[in-house]
Amino acid sequence: MNIQESFKNFFDTQLNPEQQQAVALKDGVLLVCAGAGSGKTRVITARMTHLMLMHHVPAYALLALTFTNKAAREMKERIAHFLPGFQLPYVGTFHSYCLRLLKIYRHHLAQPDFSIIDEDDKEKMLKAIIAKYGLLKKVTVKTLASAISQHKNSLLGISDPILEELCTVYEREKKNAHCLDFDDLLLEVLKLFRTNTEFKKDFQQKVRHILVDEYQDTNLVQHALLQQMTQDDSKIFTGDSLCVVGDEDQSIYSWRGATVQNIVYFKRDFPQTITCTIAQNYRSVQPILDTANALIENNTTRNPKKLWSEKPAQDRIRKLHCASSYQEGDAVALLASLHRKKKSQQSIAVLYRSHYQSRSLEEALIRGSIPYKIIGGVRFYDRQEIKDLLAYVRLVVNPFDRIALSRIINVPSRGLGDKFIESLMALWDQQPFLNGFQVLQQMLTEKMVSGLKAESVSSFINLFHGLSRTDNAQTLIEYFLTKTTYIEYLKEHFSPEDAQAKTGNVKELVNAIVSFARRDIVTIDLFLEEVALLQEHTIDETTNDYISLMTLHAAKGLEFDTVILTGLEENILPSAHATYAEDTIEEERRLLYVGITRARERLLLTHVRYRYVFGTMTDQRTSRFVHELPEWIGTADCSQWSSGDILHYLHDWYAGKTPSLKEPLREKSKLVIPDFVFDEEVGDERPRKLRLNQRVRHVTFGIGTIKELEERDDDALFATVQFGTKTKKISAHFLIEL
Repeated sequence: MNIQESFKNFFDTQLNPEQQQAVALKDGVLLVCAGAGSGKTRVITARMTHLMLMHHVPAYALLALTFTNKAAREMKERIAHFLPGFQLPYVGTFHSYCLRLLKIYRHHLAQPDFSIIDEDDKEKMLKAIIAKYGLLKKVTVKTLASAISQHKNSLLGISDPILEELCTVYEREKKNAHCLDFDDLLLEVLKLFRTNTEFKKDFQQKVRHILVDEYQDTNLVQHALLQQMTQDDSKIFTGDSLCVVGDEDQSIYSWRGATVQNIVYFKRDFPQTITCTIAQNYRSVQPILDTANALIENNTTRNPKKLWSEKPAQDRIRKLHCASSYQEGDAVALLASLHRKKKSQQSIAVLYRSHYQSRSLEEALIRGSIPYKIIGGVRFYDRQEIKDLLAYVRLVVNPFDRIALSRIINVPSRGLGDKFIESLMALWDQQPFLNGFQVLQQMLTEKMVSGLKAESVSSFINLFHGLSRTDNAQTLIEYFLTKTTYIEYLKEHFSPEDAQAKTGNVKELVNAIVSFARRDIVTIDLFLEEVALLQEHTIDETTNDYISLMTLHAAKGLEFDTVILTGLEENILPSAHATYAEDTIEEERRLLYVGITRARERLLLTHVRYRYVFGTMTDQRTSRFVHELPEWIGTADCSQWSSGDILHYLHDWYAGKTPSLKEPLREKSKLVIPDFVFDEEVGDERPRKLRLNQRVRHVTFGIGTIKELEERDDDALFATVQFGTKTKKISAHFLIEL
């Protein structure tokens, strides 16, 4: 079978009728509305192959644009598979192709010799400009960089006059240095199209067929570029074909400058457009698609379509209404445990709106000894802002902690830079028996620092005066947050989006302390010990046997056999910043739609009745989106259940049973409850008859021997346990008798 026959066989047997239509149309403007899991990459690569193989279009006349290098590589590999030995067309990102054009047509540029500055170089240049104008305390590099990028990608002005002036200076200095940043690559090519008739004519004569992937993610500049590539000055289409593929229901990147209007109103700018809708989904079972369809139909800014599948199924979606985020985490860990035992080769993921939500989930998974991995982020206690605050309290417990002291001596900024820290450490090396505060005091006594630096050092020492390792953990964290104005520091030194995420993490740290206090872990030394236990939890990076945790944004483009969607509450999903504008509500709904359509086989949705917000318990309202889901979805209020009840409920779901909730679930099965299960809402029911020299097991440290027992005034029981060469004092809640 030759190449043409092989491809024809693929066309006839591997493409559905809608895909065949999108692939076979040779000329004209085509908008392919490709639903989630409908095989859009297959359509694009098959279309390019069809043009080259069946219509003999040369490779140089074809152009495919996408948004990531990963997507470009995948497309190239598929085309190369279809066309072995053929010269391949250009497939790449908008930015990489625009750079290519600028190099080829550099003689048309006002500055033919230019360099590309990366994000690090850009930030250094911006920092120097801000410092030059004495605005370091008023403007952050991240804020200015974000304003410049938004200005360029949206083709709109900058409203803040200070930022506008700094932007002008940046552009002038960049021009003097013959440099371009990444955003300039698109703008310079757009300028060439608009001002250079020769360039535009030459391009349009050579490139006759253009394809664009993920069109819902394009910004105004990219849309304008596409018009210039394919239309004359009268906006008449001049190419042979233009095919854009996308799904407005998955447009979730407005904060990056993407605008859903580009795809929704595509026909306005390309009136001759033929629309092809690809709605057959090859990923999910039908009930999951019915749920996604019911949700997204509430959006008005969309091209109507209804996903369908040839995979019938029943009872694949459940909703759980939990008492708190801790019970929610427990439910996640229980389902993950069941999944690993019954579906060891299948994937499972937990999705949430914001990174701070991972904390209670991570702790529940650690308690259950379930390996997990944060995708597109870092573990909660490894995040910068968390490590900063923990460094403050570590220094209270251990004033000899050099790592903690060097981390926070100038965070927030006290005018004590790297040279000061070098001098501090050099003096400390000479006086190893002094603690950090004593070394700092010696620097003051010997006048090694003076002026404002001396005042900063003195204030830093006084910040810790009178603090003790037995102080209340929540009180101490809130003390440092207030005294250091740490939240204000985050807002001043990071972009609005990053500052918001980091502030959320800080608030969640306070919530963590409150949750530990409910287990008698109240003082700062015990809190740090518990955090150390959590941080020692690692996974084998060489195995795929872990549960994936990620935000809904990070999940775009991925798929899993089982998906758990958590935090379906007002002010979480939709987020608090989206509840007052219909366009932002629609994007939040699209975000949930993306999450739902990541699931192949099963979907668990959770929301809670109470959450801690900055250490205070608050009532949660169920997300409006939950009320838009089909009524036939199995729903259970587990807020009064034990962990064993939840486990049995989930087990029956996996087994295809529909349990009656009128009787105690624990009596229905002889299923063995995992050791890690305990009920935080009603207290641990595990026996407390621990004794000296007894063998016990801990989910992180393994098997050890009790060396000491301490019963406190509030009846809290702590055990000092020898785990091999390590000795740890641990709440009895976390010890399992052997």
